[in-house]
Amino acid sequence: MSTPLDDTGLAAKASELERLLPDDKQSDFRQLVTELLETRELLLQKRSDLTTQQLQRSEETTWFRERLRRQACQLERLQEIFLANDHVFLTFRSALTLSRKLRHLTDLPDMLARLRQAVGVRAISCLLAKEDFEAYVPAGFPCPSLKALSTALKLLPAQDPDRRVYLGEVSVLPRPEFFFGPAILAEHPDLLTGSCFIAQLSDKYRPKRRIGVLAMAAPDPCRFTADKGTDFLEHFCEVLSGDLLHVKIHEELTRKRESDELTGIPNRAYLRRHGPPMLTLAERRGSPVSLLFCDLNRFKAVNDTFGHEMGDAVLCDVARAMAARVRAYDLLARLGGDEFVILMPDATLEEASVMAERMRSCVDEVAHGRGLADTAGLSVSIGMALHVPGQDIDDLVRQADEAMYVDKRGDD
Repeated sequence: MSTPLDDTGLAAKASELERLLPDDKQSDFRQLVTELLETRELLLQKRSDLTTQQLQRSEETTWFRERLRRQACQLERLQEIFLANDHVFLTFRSALTLSRKLRHLTDLPDMLARLRQAVGVRAISCLLAKEDFEAYVPAGFPCPSLKALSTALKLLPAQDPDRRVYLGEVSVLPRPEFFFGPAILAEHPDLLTGSCFIAQLSDKYRPKRRIGVLAMAAPDPCRFTADKGTDFLEHFCEVLSGDLLHVKIHEELTRKRESDELTGIPNRAYLRRHGPPMLTLAERRGSPVSLLFCDLNRFKAVNDTFGHEMGDAVLCDVARAMAARVRAYDLLARLGGDEFVILMPDATLEEASVMAERMRSCVDEVAHGRGLADTAGLSVSIGMALHVPGQDIDDLVRQADEAMYVDKRGDD
């Protein structure tokens, strides 16, 4: 008895055993042995298949585990990127909010201080073109000329020409004090070994025209580098440029609307806008407010005798002389024609009387300087009024106007 399925010698042993069996049993025995060998072969094949499958599953498990590990790392990185982008977005939104809330250029230093905190840098400076902004920003605010701005930007180390900003070490700047000021660098000497961001501010209506520069600096030399993305900062600079121009244009229009076209001093609209808050503040503090109503005497004779050009020149001279003698916190305005008022916070009638004498001297000086003291007899009548709590600015002006007519009748 033999079988190709036997590889263990079992068939040979079965043959020996078969000879011991009766003849009528040997066939059944041989069939049984064959079936057993076939079953054994099937079991061995299944075991081999199961081993192969187990090995495949083990390899698949290892692959899936490695893939899960990589995905977990990717997810962690995505979370880091999301948090970083979220921080950048919040910073950008805070910066935009500060820029959009700017209403007056006198508030720009405070806005920049808040912006420095929002962006998280040690120093931030905004240099605005002298030709455009000097008349609107607070005294001492850095306003170099357009030529100086252009020269300083051209001297910056060369970088990617497609980028509109400079990012790099502060120490390599030819003139770091131009962008950040000697006082800032002296207060924070570690900035000289740090990094900076410098972007020009452009006129959105005339993109090739510069209106200023925004500069930031941090002690970390890696904070601003050429490989860092600056899309948000560059876009913010575009927004800031537009906001600065809008505020400046608004203030320019306001000044034109509230300034006397001839003399340049505030007009009646300015008095009506700024007078009430001064009265309200005085009431809250319990301090006195006086108002002088000044009306030039025989001014019509000046126009009739010497012409309106002389009359206009006299009004300008009087306005300049008065403006030079009022206190810094007084409000001098031309109501129209030859009428002027001076609103004086923290001033009693006695103090207003002293100011009235100064105003008479102003007009006398102008009259003598223009040769009008004798020929036209130019002088001024002045009425005074002390503010009463609850009284509005128009009533206060009318009260002083009535007092002025009393003085004018005395002058006549």
